[in-house]
Amino acid sequence: MLAFSEMIEHVGHEYMEEFFGCCESLLAEDGLFVLQFTSIPDQRYDEYRRSSDFIKEYIFPGGCLPSLSRITSAMANASRLCVEHAENIGIHYCQTLKWWRKNFMDNQSKILALGFDDKFIRTWEYYFDYSAAGFKSRTLGNYQVCFLPTVILCYN
Repeated sequence: MLAFSEMIEHVGHEYMEEFFGCCESLLAEDGLFVLQFTSIPDQRYDEYRRSSDFIKEYIFPGGCLPSLSRITSAMANASRLCVEHAENIGIHYCQTLKWWRKNFMDNQSKILALGFDDKFIRTWEYYFDYSAAGFKSRTLGNYQVCFLPTVILCYN
């Protein structure tokens, strides 16, 4: 079994096919591959990947949120994997971000004691709120996708 959570966003548009090819090569014939990722809607993907925003600039430089179609097309182009199940849990991820924000703010004094400044605190506080709003409005998605290797039967 392979499982990746919230990391494909750092692979980048140009390396998606290579990523899926590597995953397929590591997966047992009867294996399961689970991928969780934050997504951008298909209709906005091309424009988004060529532009900058707060998260790309300050939180995850070089990151790129994939669309569901980008994930499935890279999978189809580079592997013999197939989608077994896909579910968008983004609306629930909003609550996750609210809890992360609360935990972060509850530990603000410890964070400052580590040498971080108020700007750092405000940046992350904004990130949590900005992202939660994206999930609540469904501007962002959060998919959990299960992939299986395709079984090819040969008849003589």
